Parts: sequence; structure tokens; C-alpha cells
Amino acid sequence: MSSVAPFVVFFGVAGAVALGCIAFWDRLVAWVAVRLEPYRKLLERAAIPMKAEELALMVIASAIIPWGVLAFLVKPSPIVGILLLAGTSMVAYMGVKGYVNLKVVRRLNQFNNQLEIVLRLITGALRVGLGLRQALVTVVNDMPDPARIEFSRVLSQTQIGVSIYDALDQLSDRMFSSELAMMTRSIRIQSQTGGNLGKVLENLAETIKQRRKLNRKIAALTSEARFTKYIISALPIGVGAFILTFEPDMRAGLLDTLLGRICLGVVVGLISLGWIVFGKLSRLDV
Repeated sequence: MSSVAPFVVFFGVAGAVALGCIAFWDRLVAWVAVRLEPYRKLLERAAIPMKAEELALMVIASAIIPWGVLAFLVKPSPIVGILLLAGTSMVAYMGVKGYVNLKVVRRLNQFNNQLEIVLRLITGALRVGLGLRQALVTVVNDMPDPARIEFSRVLSQTQIGVSIYDALDQLSDRMFSSELAMMTRSIRIQSQTGGNLGKVLENLAETIKQRRKLNRKIAALTSEARFTKYIISALPIGVGAFILTFEPDMRAGLLDTLLGRICLGVVVGLISLGWIVFGKLSRLDV
């Protein structure tokens, strides 16, 4: 009887939730739409061909499937089964969100690394007498992804009536970086005040080039602190895994006694503190 208790609890809760969803469907849809809006933007920034609703279903499946397997193998008590479901849900949420954020960071870095070349292409096109829109067409034709996709989206928005300056502002919100923000603001200000836009963008491209050079120098100077963070954090984890695997007496002392559990908690706290401190030492924003 106890082996099926977790499943009874789960399906009972699921049935109650389903009845509540049916009764308050419209409110639930509106509530879910508001909660999923930030994830729609994240998926757009990461260029992941998936809807926010599909991402939510992935999180749910990633939580329920491992929980079902563990419940079948371990056969926990109802309370432990509920706690286990909460744990797998948290791990699934953090894992999926971490994956999406990683994709966003990589794509933003690729785009920012292409921005200097984009500015030089726009500057060259403006110097030969092309307009700003034709200059962006040159960028789309000559640049690889993700710059090609993002500036294609800008041009597509101009074809449906959005001004090119508003489309560039939306690009800056979507692919945020300080350099891109400076570019879009410079273009808008020059459209209102007049002047040599090509010269302004050329100076901005040179500024970006120097900032990239400075960032590479900072990364080289802080590499020792970053690798020290990884090594110092990995050493106690490796030693702990060795003890838990090959030393049953020490394992019992750590896991089965109050003093051992206190020591484990202190070690986890110190590792976390060291990770934070070395992270601060190795980070320098320019």
C-alpha cells in the first residue's frame, strides 16, 4: 500500500489542480501569459525556436519524469514523495533556465563581437552615398548570424511602417549592450541635429575596438584568480566524494552525527563564500 501512496497523492493533487484550471480557465490563461512574457523575450534573444508555453511544458516534463522514476525505484513515503517532487521541480526549473540563459549570453557575446565590423560596414556604405536603410542592407548581405538575423528583423519592421530609428531602439532592447545603445542613440541624435553620421560611427567603432583590447588584457590579468576559484572549489568536493565512496567510517561520522553535519554545513558555506570572493576579485567591468 505504501508503494502506491506517492502516486495516489500525486494524481489526487493533479486532479484537484485540473478541476481548478477548468473552473478558472480565462483567469489562468491571463495569469500564465503575464508570467511567461519574460521567457518569450529570453527565447527570442537566445534564438531558440520554441514558444514560452513549450518551454513551460519542458520544465514540467523534466520534473515529473525523473520524479516518477525515483518514486518507482525508491518507493518513498507520501511526505518524502512530495518533497522529492518539489526537489525535482526546482532542479528542472533551474536547469532549463540556466540553459536558456547560457544560450542568451553566448548569442549576445557573438553579436557584440560583430558590432565593430557592422559599424565599419555602415560607415563605408554611408561614405559612398547610400542611405541608412541601404547601409543596413549591406550589413545583412555581408555579415553572418546573429548580426544578419537581427538587422534583417530591423529591415522587416521598416517594411511594415515602423521607422528605422524605432526599429533600432527595439534591437537595442532585444540585444542589449552599451555599445549598441550608443550606436542607436547616436543615429537618432544625428537624424535630429544633422552632421556626419559616418564619422560618428567610425569613432564609435574605434572605441569598441579599444574596449575589446582592454577586455582581453583584463581577462589575461584575472585568469589566475578565476582558475584559483575553480581549483579551490573543486578540491574539497573531490576529497568529500572520495571519503563518501571509499571510507565508510568517516562517511558515517560525517552523515550520521550532529558534529559531522555541522562540519559539512560549514564547508559548504566556506566554499560558497570563497566562490563569491574570488568571483568578485576576477570581475572588472569596463
